[in-house]
Amino acid sequence: MTSVNVKAYLKAIYADAIEAPIKWKFIDRYFSWLARSKLKNQEFSIIGNNCFAGGIYHKFGLQHRTPTIWTYIFPDDYLRLLENLDLYLNQPLTFKTETNHPMAHKHYEATHRRYPIGVLGGDVEIHFMHYSTEQQAQEKWTNRLKRLNRNNLFVMFSDGEEYHDDLLERFERLPFEHKVFFSSKPCPRSSCTVFVEDYADEVHVYDSTRNRRYEKYLDLVKWLNGEEGFIKNRNVGI
Repeated sequence: MTSVNVKAYLKAIYADAIEAPIKWKFIDRYFSWLARSKLKNQEFSIIGNNCFAGGIYHKFGLQHRTPTIWTYIFPDDYLRLLENLDLYLNQPLTFKTETNHPMAHKHYEATHRRYPIGVLGGDVEIHFMHYSTEQQAQEKWTNRLKRLNRNNLFVMFSDGEEYHDDLLERFERLPFEHKVFFSSKPCPRSSCTVFVEDYADEVHVYDSTRNRRYEKYLDLVKWLNGEEGFIKNRNVGI
């Protein structure tokens, strides 16, 4: 890993060790009733390229209505998936032992751990980083895919590993009504970008699944309710 990645990795460990337990075990347990009482839309499905949706479902205490939860999808694969979502989700999930993504190999080297790699349509890899076996990954994917509410979709995208700027333009062209892009840099011309200022000195937005730092800049209740003004720092960088 590069020195930047090491720094980000240590920050992520700190966030999970300190911030995450406070939010998940204390705030979500004793104080999330207020946000939950304001949430009118409770049957939404979040399609995402990382684990962020897991933190959202936990905050609101709702059933996981998405197959992509607790998975990682590299940005190019993810945009390909979104551009033909129905086509890909109707394909059987198969598995492979080797990945096409160099960053996944670096993850293997850093953690000394392998995980199941699913494939949709032959060219979209689904990295089941939180699962140990292909059978377990297949069962979770199949069960959660059945719950997907295609008429109530919310789409999340993050500038994670292997992201390049051309992908934001493709993401913005997608016809989804509810979509947000988490960026470590301000994108004032983008109407869907949430600039997560906590990561302004980093290459990209690192794992905020459990610490949910993006909540400083995104009003989840407003977004999920389909209300305006859900991005809190839209004018930053203009």
